Amino acid sequence: MGAIPPLVQRGDPAVAAIVARLLQALGLGGNQEPSLHEKIDQVIVKLELIEDNVAELRYKFEKRSRELFEKVITLLRRGEKSRAAIYAGEVSQVRNILKMVMAVENLVIMTKERLKTVRDTRELGQTLMVFGAALEEVKDQVRAIYPNLNLAFEELSRSVKNMIVETSVDAIGDIDPAVISSSAVQVLQEAMKKAEERIKSEFPEPPVEPVIQLQPSRQQAAAAVALAAAAGPAPAAAIPASYRGRRKPSGEELEKLVLDYIKQHNGFLDIRDFTATYNVSKSEVLRALHSLAEKGLIALA
Repeated sequence: MGAIPPLVQRGDPAVAAIVARLLQALGLGGNQEPSLHEKIDQVIVKLELIEDNVAELRYKFEKRSRELFEKVITLLRRGEKSRAAIYAGEVSQVRNILKMVMAVENLVIMTKERLKTVRDTRELGQTLMVFGAALEEVKDQVRAIYPNLNLAFEELSRSVKNMIVETSVDAIGDIDPAVISSSAVQVLQEAMKKAEERIKSEFPEPPVEPVIQLQPSRQQAAAAVALAAAAGPAPAAAIPASYRGRRKPSGEELEKLVLDYIKQHNGFLDIRDFTATYNVSKSEVLRALHSLAEKGLIALA
């Protein structure tokens, strides 16, 4: 049998660590608890994976926002101001989503920075729980604005919960929920502020705005709605022909028609087309909108 290399004989710590990792990978290293430093490293790796996934979402909505902005400019150059107003409303909706995605990206970056100052497992658990609580709040808001993102955010939330369990579950009982809640609010506000500042600096506002804009309430998800008083006709497929020429709808029937129209037209209500289709006045439509807002189905902004 050959002699053991002198480096290993001297008990070099670096080599010992490599050997320990190899043994652990082979299932021969026992069940030794990872050190705090190792736990933090593991968390950072997972956070970087989350950050990459969020960055992909951000890119998607950044691209969509720029495309819609260009559409607004093109329509204005053609003199189609009313149609440009509708697209301006959609720009606003997409940027609301983009702000949420950017806020999550900021939360990840802030959490990684905070991990550099963690001194024990309790602080590690608290840091992750603050991040998780802030993420849950963003997730609820995103679900209301854009339900299609719900699955992606559920996956992010699940990843954070797994990290908490894997790294600091024993310390959770010593953490004050009130402290977590307060810290989460502060961190989220900072993340949102940074997101808003970034959007303002990188994405100019469209030179035209909707007459009225509606945004979703938390009670029921609804798309942002732009009302353009002189917009072009809506697609015929989205107009229920059975109502043309019929009696004037009123009350709850009118509210249902307004809400259905909004959903069918990707979150937009063309007042001119709606009033002509359903034989109602603009003031009646506005009353229906305010009634829907009072019921929590939409939120006037």
